[in-house]
Amino acid sequence: MTAMNYGEIFQRIRKARKVSLKEMEDIVPRRTLTRYEKGETDFPISKLEALLQRLDFSLDDFYHATHDKKIYPRYGKVFKRLREQRGFSLQDFSDIPVTSHQIKLFEASIIMLGFDMIYAMLQEMDISLQDYSFLLNKGAEEPFGALLQEIDCAYYKGDKAVLQKFYLETKECRRFLLLSLSVKVLLEEISCEEIRELEGFFMTVDLWTNYELFVFQHTAYLLSSSNLKLICTDILSLKYFFEDRFFCQRRLALAGLKIALSRIKRKKSIAARYFLDFSKEFLQESDELTKTTYHFVESLYSYRETGEEKYKLIMQEVCDMSLKQNGLMKEWYQENYEKLIK
Repeated sequence: MTAMNYGEIFQRIRKARKVSLKEMEDIVPRRTLTRYEKGETDFPISKLEALLQRLDFSLDDFYHATHDKKIYPRYGKVFKRLREQRGFSLQDFSDIPVTSHQIKLFEASIIMLGFDMIYAMLQEMDISLQDYSFLLNKGAEEPFGALLQEIDCAYYKGDKAVLQKFYLETKECRRFLLLSLSVKVLLEEISCEEIRELEGFFMTVDLWTNYELFVFQHTAYLLSSSNLKLICTDILSLKYFFEDRFFCQRRLALAGLKIALSRIKRKKSIAARYFLDFSKEFLQESDELTKTTYHFVESLYSYRETGEEKYKLIMQEVCDMSLKQNGLMKEWYQENYEKLIK
């Protein structure tokens, strides 16, 4: 490692900390420090240590920064976005033998952390290594997969006891904050403050994983149509991310249908049509459940718009078929039919 390499790394750290050369000239003359950053000179380790302390940086961290030869920028960038999106601070990894400075360096693509460190931090956030790897390759992750499906089934079967049990067990747990709030929405009305919390969350999401899509599927209908259209536009621009991701596409299709249904109830015809079209973008030929649900909601929309009996008959057929086959959403179809048609 040459003096120039050390100096370049030091300069990057100094600028990242927004510290000027002038602010450090009580330790080393400005001209000398400039020459050091250009690789033209070197100075005693004691001086370097004092400079690093001024930057709130340790010699150990500086060693890692200057000796990690292979840097993979996307690893740190994706990790940072996930960490911030999930609401974890740098201090939340204090049980893992990695410093806040090292995490900052990793996220800034200055150093690479070891596999064991990355794996431990992912576990802390309930993100599997497989999911993280998929996301690194521009895919989407599926944290909490089995748990989310369990909640889905309870909702569509109308099993409020299961939903209530999960809500009571998780409502005080920060790591389940949004998940718990989503279940609360399925059980009861939430406050305006909680709706604003959801809206703020969705407006900042840029990595749509199965977890975020679950929350979106069950709560997005509470948001204003104008903000929802902005969010849906962003999702549509990332449509290729969800290719070959069956449950992600199902969630998006069902989210659009739930939003459309809420707009039909409020007689917001234009908005309802927009979200029906959004849902249709994610329908999959092999997903009979979602296609049937789309058929039901679109028929309701057409019935409300035209009053033609044929659409009412289609909805009744969906209800009858689901009851006959003991379908997952039989209670959901029947409840909405009775509330909105009978």
